[in-house]
Amino acid sequence: MSLLYFVILPLLASFLTPFFRNYLRYISLAVNLMLLALSFSFLGSLPIRESISFDSPLSIAFVLDSASLFFIVLFLSIMTLFSIYAIRDKSRKDIFILTNMLLASVSGLVLSGDIFNIYIFFEIASISAYILTSLQKDKEAYSGAIRYMIMGAVASIFLLIGIMTIYLNLGTLNLVTIGEKFSTIDNQIKSLTLISLFIGFGIKAEIFPLNFWVVDIYQASTNRVNALFSSVLSKAYIFLFFHIAYILGVNIKILSFLAILGIISFGVSEISALSSKNLKRVFAYSTLGQIGVLFIALSSSSIVATTGAIFLIALHAITKLMLFLSLDILEDRFSSVNIDIFKKFNSLFLISIFAIGFLSLLGVPPFGGFIAKLTILEGLITKSEYILVGAILVISLIEAVYLFKLLGMSREAGEKSSLDIPILKRGVLSIMALSIIYLGIFPELFLQICKSVALALVGVDNV
Repeated sequence: MSLLYFVILPLLASFLTPFFRNYLRYISLAVNLMLLALSFSFLGSLPIRESISFDSPLSIAFVLDSASLFFIVLFLSIMTLFSIYAIRDKSRKDIFILTNMLLASVSGLVLSGDIFNIYIFFEIASISAYILTSLQKDKEAYSGAIRYMIMGAVASIFLLIGIMTIYLNLGTLNLVTIGEKFSTIDNQIKSLTLISLFIGFGIKAEIFPLNFWVVDIYQASTNRVNALFSSVLSKAYIFLFFHIAYILGVNIKILSFLAILGIISFGVSEISALSSKNLKRVFAYSTLGQIGVLFIALSSSSIVATTGAIFLIALHAITKLMLFLSLDILEDRFSSVNIDIFKKFNSLFLISIFAIGFLSLLGVPPFGGFIAKLTILEGLITKSEYILVGAILVISLIEAVYLFKLLGMSREAGEKSSLDIPILKRGVLSIMALSIIYLGIFPELFLQICKSVALALVGVDNV
């Protein structure tokens, strides 16, 4: 079986829209499940390299190793849960056209073995994201989509500059060859290349100071779209950012700089969330904060810390999907996303879902987030990064303030409305909540998987 199926089948599902518009949601779910089964069939034959040559630099090269397979399985699992959650919603059939395009693009991003094809999938993902942002079809949504398009264009320009510089100096677009020859480039050219790639990928990876635009996009988009942005799209760009960084063999000074940006991003985001009254913005700032933690861990060159980061990526993807879909239920009922909405509903089920999500984000046992953050801290301690450890712990206290504040609102007295949550949506949210609890109580096997991903991502030579 070809790795191209991970890209071709979702795109094909999108193009089937004119013929099977009323059944696209079922086709999307079937494609997700089919590709999930296909991904597991590759487990015993890693790594796999597949190329389609056109006798030019613009050939297609895909690589499936333990790192890219992990992200493929994660994205397909998220998309499967999302499809089940939305499968009975007949009002927005067009979202499945875009989710299939998004799935094809993020799969291509993590599989691509050459930097030009990464750019192609970068653009497909961007186009999908622009349209997804505008789905509400109001002034705020269109304004958000235009802002996203402008920032995407800036990112694309810098990425093209970096790619052009690499090709003109090395004569190749293959990532492995680039990694082998990059050290031979003149230092000034090398600096230009790294700065261009940092800005291009950094805008999409949502790291400080290039993430000033992100929260407005979350506010303009629907909760379902935000769920995909937070759990799928941001994770693909983070993987890509550090995949390229380690292939290029960036030095310890650059990694230390990225760690500093991570701690600043974490701090600024959590302080901003503390003063926000809009739940979309609160959850968006929370996502940016967790991305900051990931930058700290992934910049450490510690296999232990990177293992924790991979664990956190999976937990955060599940948790944010669960929280944004839960917020979707509340907004459908109350037509509001103000934090006061927590005072208005009476649902033990939904309160439990939010509690599990919040406590996991904080890293409280026995939830999966505790294992992820504990592993990151252990890795940083082994590298004697005590300042970073202290900063993470202090800033986490700020995060705890606003998350516990939200939970406290749900217990305040007053007139409350009951919620009728369909059984299918309850089932999807329950699966995610139980997964978070299970990975917190029985993390051993998943930690081993995350360690193999960390080794593939960082590379033995960079440890």
